[in-house]
Amino acid sequence: ISEITKGKYSNVRFHDQIGLIVENENGEYVPATKLSVGTIEQLYLSLRLSMVEELSEEKLPIILDEPFAYFDDDRLENFLTYMADKYQGRQIILFTCTDREEKILKNNGIAYNLVNLSWFFL
Repeated sequence: ISEITKGKYSNVRFHDQIGLIVENENGEYVPATKLSVGTIEQLYLSLRLSMVEELSEEKLPIILDEPFAYFDDDRLENFLTYMADKYQGRQIILFTCTDREEKILKNNGIAYNLVNLSWFFL
């Protein structure tokens, strides 16, 4: 979470009464429920990605379906550059209905393949 939030939050712990708590940049722990929706989504996605490393020693593909809906552009850029660095050499499949991700990848010189899927209903 520290890398994804650029140090704004660093540690995540489970508290028996409160649930998930997160250490902020002042060293204080705050309940995850007090965080913004975008930060909660970052936290949730980072927890899911941390399990990828634990599931297998193989480089499993990562498939994400519209995971950035609540991310502002800064959060999205932080996350995509983190993913490009951290999961280099791994196949990442991202489904999205926006072009924000493409613009950020292009602006940061991150290699990607784009496949447009269109559905027509008659």
